[in-house]
Amino acid sequence: MANAYEKTPWRTAIANVKGDDIYLRGYHFLELAEKVDFASVLYLMYKGELPNKGQARMLNALLVTMIDHGIAPSEAVSRVVAASGSPIQAAIAAGILTIGDIHGGAGEACARMYQERLSKGKNQGKSIPQIAEELVAERRKAKQLIEGYGHPMHPSGDPRGPWLLNMADQCGVSGEYAALARAIEGALAKAAGRLIGINIDGGSAAILCDLGLDWRLARPILITARSVGLAAHAWEEMTRERGWRIVAAEDDVLYDGVPERKLR
Repeated sequence: MANAYEKTPWRTAIANVKGDDIYLRGYHFLELAEKVDFASVLYLMYKGELPNKGQARMLNALLVTMIDHGIAPSEAVSRVVAASGSPIQAAIAAGILTIGDIHGGAGEACARMYQERLSKGKNQGKSIPQIAEELVAERRKAKQLIEGYGHPMHPSGDPRGPWLLNMADQCGVSGEYAALARAIEGALAKAAGRLIGINIDGGSAAILCDLGLDWRLARPILITARSVGLAAHAWEEMTRERGWRIVAAEDDVLYDGVPERKLR
């Protein structure tokens, strides 16, 4: 006899649709729309339960800090695509596709690093400062980047990272991951002889981990927020600029190929 899964190959614990009614993690979607904010429903979708007030406040603040960063790579790409006459969803998608390991997506790697370092039974009673020092020493010896620290657009320090950690303290959600993030910053400064401050990727990663979210959700949460900013940039490009965005003028491009030549 076929089991229930073989009869119904699609299964989900997220949404249940019954005629005109939709239940999200057991809650009627219209009741959620009436009584619950978007950040809390986002948490519900990922965790299965609604957040407490501190968690909801922190997640909302986190989403706001991620919404835009000026004409950064993702915004620039969205504007170029929008100026080329493509539909707005294509411009937004193009900007999202620029989010990778270097631009925007380092929070995922950082969250994974935090969770793997603090996995149960791995550290044998070591303190968080000891774990941080070992991590920094290992990465520096291997000449590997420590994700979540330093920022090319903020050489004097990304203000969003420490602000987020302080906000987590205020909201009562700071836990062992926030402590590890701060300890790594201290260990890195000691090893490098200068402060390499925690950036938004490191701060947000620690907070998402302390909120109990899996590291794989760090990038989707960033994309959720940043898509709003990308849409605003694409819309502005379409409605305020003349179109056909020139990426670089002739004098801005250095050609270093072979000299001009003719066919024989």
